[in-house]
Amino acid sequence: MLGSNIKVFIKILLLISLVFTTNCSVNNTNILDRTPEAQDPWENVNRGTFAFNEKFDKYLLAPLARGYRFVFPSEIRTGVRNFLSNLSEPWSSINSALQGDLKNTGNTLARFVINSTVGLLGIFDVATEIGFEKQKEDFGQTLAVHGIGPGPYLVLPFLGPSTVRDALGKVTSLYADPVTLALERNDKDEWVWIGMALKGIDFREQNLEKIDNLNATSVDFYATLRSLYLERRSSMIRNQNIDKTDPFQDFDVE
Repeated sequence: MLGSNIKVFIKILLLISLVFTTNCSVNNTNILDRTPEAQDPWENVNRGTFAFNEKFDKYLLAPLARGYRFVFPSEIRTGVRNFLSNLSEPWSSINSALQGDLKNTGNTLARFVINSTVGLLGIFDVATEIGFEKQKEDFGQTLAVHGIGPGPYLVLPFLGPSTVRDALGKVTSLYADPVTLALERNDKDEWVWIGMALKGIDFREQNLEKIDNLNATSVDFYATLRSLYLERRSSMIRNQNIDKTDPFQDFDVE
């Protein structure tokens, strides 16, 4: 019953996202050449969601992340992170192909094969060690490459910073990701949500000090995260190197 309700919610979000993304589509030839200015017409609502997410983080996510760090040594956490990252490679290869980037399509497929075999289901990132660098591509980036503007900034419950375009990318990945489809065909839908929860805990664990320090030093934490997120997404779309101090450098938006 819960899974059915979640799917209905996702379909509604997909419909809303499609409408807004279509309205926000821009005839912008320089979309890949600049960082978008923050379009935040829903700021009051976004700040309300942001406040909810902060409480969720304070009372649940951050404590879980600290417990995860305390219980499991770094080697195990790295193995879990690599395993989850490897599962994203097929979807990344599809999006690279949709973007016309055949080089990265081959690169991501090679990474998946190497890490799934020699790397023991992706626990060890052997591909990076032998020169196949990871370049993550998602459906939000694919839309951007084809001229779809980011649309208004959007803070999602639990998931945090996004835009209308990236929200559509998240929803699409839930329906089109080959790993998700394979799990659904085998009636293993619950592993999709378990994987998403693990990714969230792992991301928070990696950035415990970074995010907490940023919160403590920011005059307006909401505006700071909004700016960092938009800059991060712009860099990803242009396949640029990212600032190592950016807490979103390891943020898997899908």
